[in-house]
Amino acid sequence: MDPITIAMGLSQFVPQIARWITGSDKAEQVAQKAVDIAMSVTGAATGDGAAKALQADPALVLQYRKAVLEQEVAFQALAVQNAGEINATMRAEAASEHWPTYSWRPFIGFMFGAYIGSMWLLPLFGKTPTPISTDLTLAVGAILGVASWYRGKMQADPNIPTINRG
Repeated sequence: MDPITIAMGLSQFVPQIARWITGSDKAEQVAQKAVDIAMSVTGAATGDGAAKALQADPALVLQYRKAVLEQEVAFQALAVQNAGEINATMRAEAASEHWPTYSWRPFIGFMFGAYIGSMWLLPLFGKTPTPISTDLTLAVGAILGVASWYRGKMQADPNIPTINRG
């Protein structure tokens, strides 16, 4: 079984593991670290064996939680590294002098806003709006939320060089 699946199973004992794994491109590294800790605490040779040992013995769960807390700095370092890489990508896009590179997020934002507005405006004119899937709505909303947050930080910080502050 892959480390992410095992680590998500182990998150029943230490819920922070799920938070560290989800939404991270470092998920496999974090998951493997969580599985390795479980294996060392339980003495099991496999991740599955470690999960079963933890389910069978509450005392091992306490030892596992303690071991994970001792490793939390390493988990947080991976999370910070991930956020830094995302931030660097977004800064590079914002500093680009090519309009497609720095304009794609605002364009999607305007289109999403127009779509949301149409959901209320079209019925006023007797038209039925075309719905898009909930997953797509959530994905676009999340992307725009993160982009808006970073762009707001950029606009508020005069030390960040960019040619498109508007």
